[in-house]
Amino acid sequence: MAQRYELEEKIEALRNELNLASQTYGLLSETVLKLSIDLDQLLNRYYDLSPKQIA
Repeated sequence: MAQRYELEEKIEALRNELNLASQTYGLLSETVLKLSIDLDQLLNRYYDLSPKQIA
């Protein structure tokens, strides 16, 4: 359960950082691309948790 909470916190923080970076640097910047990849990896880790842990 703690792992899920930590991932949710990291995902939310990275989403905010990604939104700010996209407004600052534009959607096609390398910074935004890297943040997007990092967010994808976190989301994949979150969804890899068993359904019982997510629910």
